Parts: sequence; C-alpha cells; structure tokens
Amino acid sequence: MLVPKITPSTTIAPELSRAISLLPAALFTNAADALALADTMTVTSAWADVSSNDNVVDLLNSGLSVAIFAADSQIPADCDKARTAIRYTATNDVIAVIDQATASGITCAGAVILELTSEQLSEATQKDAASGSSALSRLTKAADKILLGTSGPVRVLVELQVSVGGIGSWTVDLLSQVAKDGADVIVPADALALSGDDSGAHIPLAEAFVAGSGLTSDRADGLFTTVVVDEQRVCLGVVYSSIESIAAAFTAGEGVYWSRRRGLWHKGLTSGATQTLVGINVDCDSDALCFRV
Repeated sequence: MLVPKITPSTTIAPELSRAISLLPAALFTNAADALALADTMTVTSAWADVSSNDNVVDLLNSGLSVAIFAADSQIPADCDKARTAIRYTATNDVIAVIDQATASGITCAGAVILELTSEQLSEATQKDAASGSSALSRLTKAADKILLGTSGPVRVLVELQVSVGGIGSWTVDLLSQVAKDGADVIVPADALALSGDDSGAHIPLAEAFVAGSGLTSDRADGLFTTVVVDEQRVCLGVVYSSIESIAAAFTAGEGVYWSRRRGLWHKGLTSGATQTLVGINVDCDSDALCFRV
C-alpha cells in the first residue's frame, strides 16, 4: 500500500490532491490537519500522529481512522488497538529497533511504522546468510500472523527520514524492495506527481502506486486483472489495467482501462457513460486491482 504523507507545508496541485484521495489511506502529521484535510480531500482513511495532549478517543470518534503513537508513548486503555499505530524511529541500531517492534509493537497495535534513513533501510532489507531473509521481511511475516479484531493482520509501514531541504529519497526500485518484503510505504505527497519530470525530483503516482503496492501480474502480457465495483461493492465487471491506464485513471478521475484489442480505453468517453472513480485498491495477494466507481 502506498500512503502519501501530508504536512502543513505540503503544497500539491488540485489534480494531484484529487488523485491522492483515490488511494486507500493518507498520513497527516497532526490530527487537526487530518480531520480538516481528510474531509476536504475525501480521503478514504486518515492516519495521523498524536501527542499526549490529544484526546485520542474523541479524535477516533470524530473520523480519524488511525492514531499514531511514538514508541515511548502510552496507548490509552480505552483505545481500539486495531486503530492505533506505533512509530519507531531508528537511531543507530536498526536491527534492534526492528526486534523491538517484533517483540512488543505488533502485539499491541494495528500497525507499526519504521522511520529509517536510506542506509538503515538498506540494512533492514539485506538478506542475512543464516536465515536467507531480511530483518524487515521477518517482521512483516510475524505481523501477518497477528489479527486485531476484524481489521485484518497487523500492518508494517516504512517511512524514510527526510533530509534537510529535501523531499526524501524514495525511488521506484526502493518502493518495490520494501513491498517485496511485505511492508507498506509512506511517501511525501510532494514527492509525487501525476507524471514524471526530467529532474527526477518526483515519482509518477501510478508508478509509485504499483511499486509500493507490490502489484504483480501473472499474465504473459503483463496486464493487471481489474475488478470494477460500485459504491455498494456490487461487481460491475472484470477488465484489465496497465501502468499507462492507471496513470490515465488517476489523471482523469474516471474509469480508464486497457483493452486487449484497442489499447487505452476510457470507459464511456464516446457514449457519455463515463465512470467517476471513487477509489483504487490492490487485493491481498497484490496481483489484482479493484476500481470503485
């Protein structure tokens, strides 16, 4: 899952804001912004960092989806644990931090967030000779075995620490590596764009979505099976998507797919029966898409 991060200083174009609202979740740096902006952007699920001064239960009752606590904070006993996350900021020993998240974090919250430098991420995703697996993949496998309520397995998310004056150093390859290890990714919203640019400062949203979701295809033509449903989750049909058509769907805010005969297919563009896109998600096996229209 790709989770854009929005701060008070984040400036994004209305078109990109609309496209981000189609994603399953967005993260905000404080709860007040989350409640205000999530309503404006119609974000499906709003996550936000909270402090000891916040009335977290009231925030959750007011529409906040997930409250994020620092690792040294106490989660209130009356909080729905499935709607909480614990943020771990690695200092020197990233493996020790991951071990801490494995030993305690995944058993008492619905998600854990690892805030790492690029070097620490490289270490976390490095396979060791003894187990043949990385520390990050071992954490996600352990989290996948734990269920809290009806919300599904505990999630693991990775956020890169932002350098001074920078917008982060995510690349499509890094996003793919983290997704391959079973974790979700938090990417600054201002590091994304509806299309790429020559400077390389922005990652195209469609590419980030596919890479960060770990989306794969088992088809020879590389297309992604796409189930289209309405807002009541009634299935309207099965079509196919490509990275190009996903990018077009984000840009148009409408159902755009890939026809195996005609190529790029903007549903209803000729007839007028277009589909207003409400949300885009990836299935649990990361090999199919769901478009909600």
